[in-house]
Amino acid sequence: MSGMRSYYISRIVVAVGFGALFFLGGAPWWQAALVALAVIAWFWWAPRSGRYQVNPELGMTPLRRDERSQGINDTAGRNAFIVVMLVTGATAVYAGLTGSTQVPVRALNWLLILGVVVYYGSDFWLRRRGR
Repeated sequence: MSGMRSYYISRIVVAVGFGALFFLGGAPWWQAALVALAVIAWFWWAPRSGRYQVNPELGMTPLRRDERSQGINDTAGRNAFIVVMLVTGATAVYAGLTGSTQVPVRALNWLLILGVVVYYGSDFWLRRRGR
């Protein structure tokens, strides 16, 4: 992974920049440091995640998407969309049966969270399965 040195150095600079923005935005120093560490962890994990094709010879931009990875992302997005639309429809029907003319905003917030969970769960499952 020595060919990835420029990638890691550039990403550490970006992560420290995010931490500095949080600090300048009024966050305590420890929160800014946690944000910077989380961003560094994300950039460290990305080449090892299996989501990208790693080409160290490309310098600071070694990560690329291949057809397999893009197909998994598309399938996971479709699965999340279908689940969210079905649950949204069921929520609207339930709201109508209870005499309400509107779906509560709080329910829609939970539906958005459900969509994110289904997307990442489906993405993880498809990658582990070796689609």
